[in-house]
This record gives sequence, C-alpha cells and structure tokens, in this order.
Amino acid sequence: MNKLKFYLIKVSEILNFIVNIKLAKVKHNQNILIYGISRGGTTLLAETLVGVLKARLIWEPLFNHRAVGFNTINPYSLKSYKELDLGWHPHIASIEDSEVNTYFDAYFNLDKRNIRFFRFSNPKTFSRSKHTIHKMCFGNFMYSYFQKRYNLNSIILLRHPFAVAASSLNFGKNFDYHKENFSSWKYESSNKSDSFFLQYEDKYTLIKSAFTLLVFQSVSQFSYALNHMDKEKSIILFYEDLVMDKPSCHEQLEQFLNCKIDFNYFEDALSKQSFSSGKGHTNTDPMAQLSKWKKVVSDDDVKAGLEIFESFNFKLYSDDTLPVKSII
Repeated sequence: MNKLKFYLIKVSEILNFIVNIKLAKVKHNQNILIYGISRGGTTLLAETLVGVLKARLIWEPLFNHRAVGFNTINPYSLKSYKELDLGWHPHIASIEDSEVNTYFDAYFNLDKRNIRFFRFSNPKTFSRSKHTIHKMCFGNFMYSYFQKRYNLNSIILLRHPFAVAASSLNFGKNFDYHKENFSSWKYESSNKSDSFFLQYEDKYTLIKSAFTLLVFQSVSQFSYALNHMDKEKSIILFYEDLVMDKPSCHEQLEQFLNCKIDFNYFEDALSKQSFSSGKGHTNTDPMAQLSKWKKVVSDDDVKAGLEIFESFNFKLYSDDTLPVKSII
C-alpha cells in the first residue's frame, strides 16, 4: 500500500469517527465489563455480546499505548489517561483519588471518545445502542475499584492458565518480551498503586520460565478479581464452557443481563473464529482444542505451574483440562 492510499484511509476513518461517534448523542447506555487475560477468550466473548446485544465495543481502554503527536487534537490520543500514569497493570490504592475518579466518571459516561477505544464499534449503530461492552485484559487489578465506585455488570472470564500460557507463547512475536525477560520481570508500582504490588515480592521466585511467567500473571490477576468478587453484580464464565457447553453460558448470560439472547445467533457467534484466534480452531474437536497445551508443555513447567496455583490457593484449575467448578 502506498503512502497516499494509507493516509487517505486514515483520513476517512477519522472523519467517520468524528461524525458518527465523537459527535454522536447517546440516549441510553448500560455498561458491561469483561475481565480476563490476553489469549483468554475475551475477544471471542466481546464480539459475541456485541453481536447479540447490538452493543458498542470499547477495546482495551487500559492498554498502555504510546503517546502520539498533537495530543490535544489527535483523535488517537489517550492524553488524559496517559497523564494518570497507571502503567501496564493499573491498580488504584484509594477510591477517594479525585483525579482518577474524574477520569473514569467521564469514561463510563462515554465522554472519553477516541479511535483507539472505539475502533471496533459500528459507527452506524453507535448512537442508538443500549449497551457498551468494555473488553479489558489489563483491568483485573481495577476490578474492586470499579465495582465499589460504579457497581457495574461485570463478567470475569477464566481460562486454564496453562492453556493461556501455551497459546501466548505460540502467538507470533507478541510475547517475545516474556521469553526474554521472565527472570527479571515483576509487577511495577505506579504513582497510584502505592504499596499494592509488594504483596507479590516473595512469589517471584516461582517464575522459572516464560511459561511460568504467563501462568503467574494469569493466576495472580484471576485470584485478585475472584477474591474481591461482587457476587450481586458479577458472574464467572469459563472459556471451556464457551467451547463445550454453550447452552449453560447462554442461560447464565440471559439471567445475569436480564434480557433475551437469541441462542442460535449466540451459538453461531461463538463457533466463529475471532480475529485474534488461529485459523481452523473452531473445526477441531472441542476437547482436543482445549487439551492442546498438554502436548506442548513440559512436565517441569506443569509442576512449576501447579506450585503457582498452590501459592495463590487457586483451586479452580488443576493439571486436568477442565475447570474444577464444584468448589464455587
């Protein structure tokens, strides 16, 4: 693609965004948050809910994007979010932080609009949608803050941490950082997190490989959300059920969201390949698909991963393929 064509496409995207999203008046909005982890199925679930609810989609609003030029006027700018300096794994130590509260009050009111957030929303239906889906792989440590202040409908999507890690390491160059830095990695404090991340200092010795680093991230973040779970406004969904037991997921979501969901549409959407999945995965036998990690993960990594489970008292998964739902 030549540069002229590239810039014409960008200009077209910007004009479409400004006219149909940036300046659109929103009459109704019910926020639904999806918490999860990269390679954990959040894209699949978000795309499905956007389709069945005809909802807006806000894509990774807590992603630590690089700053862009012309911050004040650039529709790709996340200037106000970047100025909070929350880092890659944001956590708010105080619910009374006025700077943070002001930002997220506006955010959940849909007053923070830029192309990065809304790049997968349909401009044609934006103004009349009743729901907004917030897909967040970087929001697990924000769960308690968001629930206490905003009392939102939230879905905690879990996937076997071993499957997450194996899928991540097979996902091109996106996770090369983990392969190169696992021995020195740790959660980094921000100017808003205070001493929160110090609680993990004595557990970093459990990270012995890129695989166990990804398991550590999954388990620590899942555990935080589950330990602070608001049972009245949140549900747990298992990725494994999205693959193997769509009727139960459908029933859960209908009851939770208090609305009818076309099952045929729901089932079909979950059976399609999301843009972040590998080709052909939906044609595989479900159990074989979910068990793929067993063929590529070494016995040493499994053993080290189970030590991480034990350290966090994380009992929803074991070295088996399916979750241990009986303990919920």
